[in-house]
Amino acid sequence: MRVKILRLTGFIFAAVFLAAAQLRGILLVFGPRTNNHIAAVQGIVQGLPHWRIYQSRVLGPFFVEAMRSLTGLTFGQAYLLAMFILLLVFFLVLILTARCLWNSTIAALATAVAAMAFNSILMQGLWLYPWDYIDLTVFTLLMWAILASKSVWLIGSILAFEIFNREVVIILSIWLTIDAIFKLMPAETKWPKLKVQIHWGQFFIALGLLAIGCIVVEVLRNVLLIREIGPEIFSDVNVKESGSFFNVQLLKNLRDLCFSFTHPVHKLHIAFNILMLGIPLLALCAICHKHIGVIRVGLLYLMLWGCTVTFGIIYEMRVWVSFVPFLVLVFPAVFLERSSCCFADRKIS
Repeated sequence: MRVKILRLTGFIFAAVFLAAAQLRGILLVFGPRTNNHIAAVQGIVQGLPHWRIYQSRVLGPFFVEAMRSLTGLTFGQAYLLAMFILLLVFFLVLILTARCLWNSTIAALATAVAAMAFNSILMQGLWLYPWDYIDLTVFTLLMWAILASKSVWLIGSILAFEIFNREVVIILSIWLTIDAIFKLMPAETKWPKLKVQIHWGQFFIALGLLAIGCIVVEVLRNVLLIREIGPEIFSDVNVKESGSFFNVQLLKNLRDLCFSFTHPVHKLHIAFNILMLGIPLLALCAICHKHIGVIRVGLLYLMLWGCTVTFGIIYEMRVWVSFVPFLVLVFPAVFLERSSCCFADRKIS
């Protein structure tokens, strides 16, 4: 018991240190632009967001508002406090998740340090929001639930929480629906076998989350929105597109990607291109793994990667932040023999 208490104390200390260092690095990267981030978050609370599409992403902004009300700080100071707390929660959850999966304290701490390094690469560009920080924890918990073969009710609860953070829950619900119908089963050959077997409980939970997610997003956007100020400060952006669920950016992203190999676009340099293009390769390797949990995660992130390239703005590096838990947790499972063996005594189905 004493060893467990000392270990947990060490994990908390490590999480505090990593969160403080990460926040410091973010402030150095964005500098004065942090004031723009704060203004955008406050606009959501006030019903005056930059874009209507942001008005449904209430979890982070209202958490900042709660910190302001509880502490008496200014909104800007509460924003920094909230960011530190969100980063602290992420690092602590990640360390505990890695410790659970790999049964190694050193591996758990190394995983957290690797996550900090990836965050430092991806938390750049022009904008960064609280929902990006929250996604770090949400996707870590989702990875843990899938890899550890937790119940669909737990996975559904994580997705239900995400409804109020970002509309990526629509994509996650579609994956959960597909996962309820099709299973990629490990095989002795190189490629997994496709098995069609409907799990009706998961199927209806996924459809329910999909429907509820769409409804809640639209209700929040309509009820909480007083006025969209985006057209006033971004006059060069199509106003109609700003209120859509998803805006197709594929052709623009492909042009930017090709251009960035010779001319960096918003710090989109070759090293970042390698990371971005390496994600689907890692997902494919995961799909060819011997354990169903890793296969399911690989399929999920292959879908997310395709949707990010199609609907996201890839030179805003923060759109890739939700891939950090995948990179630091699945890479060892795919490429390190010892990590793969850690799943051997688990009942993954």
